Amino acid sequence: MTGDEAVRDGVRAGERAARRLAELGVCVLEPGLSDAEFDRIEAEYGIVFAPGHRGFLAAGLPVGRAAPPEEGESPRNPWPDWRDGDPDVIREWLGWPVEELLFSVEHGWWLPGGRWGHRPADPAEAVAAARAALASVPTLIPLRGHRYLAAAGAGKAVAPGRAVLSVVGADTIHYGRDLAEWVEREFGDPGSDRAWPEPAAGDRVPFWSDLAG
Repeated sequence: MTGDEAVRDGVRAGERAARRLAELGVCVLEPGLSDAEFDRIEAEYGIVFAPGHRGFLAAGLPVGRAAPPEEGESPRNPWPDWRDGDPDVIREWLGWPVEELLFSVEHGWWLPGGRWGHRPADPAEAVAAARAALASVPTLIPLRGHRYLAAAGAGKAVAPGRAVLSVVGADTIHYGRDLAEWVEREFGDPGSDRAWPEPAAGDRVPFWSDLAG
């Protein structure tokens, strides 16, 4: 598949996901983001949406739940509001994957396999070493709650992997090979115990997918 074909395929998957989300009626959808809005958002937050993520948000912008939160569920809106949301909240959300992983490092976790070298004995030094190593991993952009998609690299048309990831500290799970599969798993068939295929090599997200095994 060429780069242009991969971009078109990603956009189509994002559009299918948005249509399915609308059919399921699980969130409030506003008109999708315009090209001008994408340009503003990417410049403000220093990110580049992957083709699938861009296609998804251009087809319809999720801005909140379709029903009040259930008992025990966080009252916080699980969808980032890229159009009118609080910039500080969105920046915090963008920082969660790395900051929560660093919290795990502070409390004893260390990347297995020697890829980060020997763990420093001092927790502060371990966090500093991990932060330096994480500076080169793909940025994760919030999709919903702790679900993320990898950002496209600066100046690149295709993102490093299309898999949707659930990331909480060092606990990472593949939640779909692309957005369309994620919507079906998260909302269309929740609680299913059937096996979901692992993403192909080209759909895995460098570093983050390795945490998922």
